[in-house]
Amino acid sequence: MQRIEENKLEMFESVQAVLNKNNTAVATLPALAEAKTEFTDLIADIIKTDKEYGTATVGKVAVKNSVENELIDVLLPLKGALASLARKTKNTELALLVKFTKTDLQRLGDTDLKNKVSTILEIIEANKTTLANYNVDDAEINDLKEKAATFSNATANNKTSFTGKVGARVSLTELFDNADEVLKVDLDNLMLRMKKNYPDFYIEYQAARVTKDLGGKHKSDEEETPPPPDTPTPPAQ
Repeated sequence: MQRIEENKLEMFESVQAVLNKNNTAVATLPALAEAKTEFTDLIADIIKTDKEYGTATVGKVAVKNSVENELIDVLLPLKGALASLARKTKNTELALLVKFTKTDLQRLGDTDLKNKVSTILEIIEANKTTLANYNVDDAEINDLKEKAATFSNATANNKTSFTGKVGARVSLTELFDNADEVLKVDLDNLMLRMKKNYPDFYIEYQAARVTKDLGGKHKSDEEETPPPPDTPTPPAQ
């Protein structure tokens, strides 16, 4: 949730608290009671969707990073054997392929890392007999294959989570727009009908309608309440 939305939600909840406090008065105007219920439901949906937005990728990113590290840890010892083999066979192409450090691998994008591992696995399979001299056996090769498959699945899941995060962001924006509409079109106008019979309630409502900037004073992030008509405008400095 963006800061301007956090500020607005704080205002929404302040309005909700005033409406709840004056529930008896609200009940005297059925249309206001209906608007209050709709507004309350929208606030609950905003809070729920914000939690979904914030947690959409956190867990799966952690899993992806963990399996990536496991894949790299299995790959590095095999890289050592291949680097030695490349020197002995004067294979400059292989030498260039395995000229990397752990940090180099960690800096690769997911697709680049998967492609590099796939290429190395092909070379290992083609040189299994020779690599036996380096104690590279089927168990180690299969371990690399399994780690590569696990990493591939984790990256696919991460992309799915990103899609979910985008969807939650869109939903959150729509919910704020809907709540704004109920507040400004329904609640604000219906409260005008309460002003005469419930003046204290009306004053409380107007006070709650001010959006406060919880992160510091930035006029662009808040709704300003205009001064009453009888308040003189201070002279320009």
